[in-house]
Amino acid sequence: MFASLTAVVMKAVLRSLLIVLIVLLGAGRAAANPPDPGPENPAQAHVAALIDESAALALPPRVERAFLLTLRAADDALRQGDSSKARILLKTFAVEVRGVKRARRLRADAADALIARAEVAIETCSRR
Repeated sequence: MFASLTAVVMKAVLRSLLIVLIVLLGAGRAAANPPDPGPENPAQAHVAALIDESAALALPPRVERAFLLTLRAADDALRQGDSSKARILLKTFAVEVRGVKRARRLRADAADALIARAEVAIETCSRR
């Protein structure tokens, strides 16, 4: 009984050390790579927010990967100055979100918020 209790305690200690190590490594990486000062283009700010919001949702891995792939491609297009490509990609993202909403793999309110922000980003791209 004492041996099994010792094993449980050791696992807990190792798990705690691992968590501390991960936190310290993350802090070191953050210090080595300061955050980007931010996008100059307002559409890029909307796309960055969409990326953050999509990543924060508890989505199935394939859905999250599809959303982020489309949004990162839109961000790349904006960085290269190709606003028409970015608009197409943002419209594609809105269609993807509607499909996931229809399949009930995403709450309606979360989907509507993503679609609304994507539409604002599309309008912002159109003004440039």
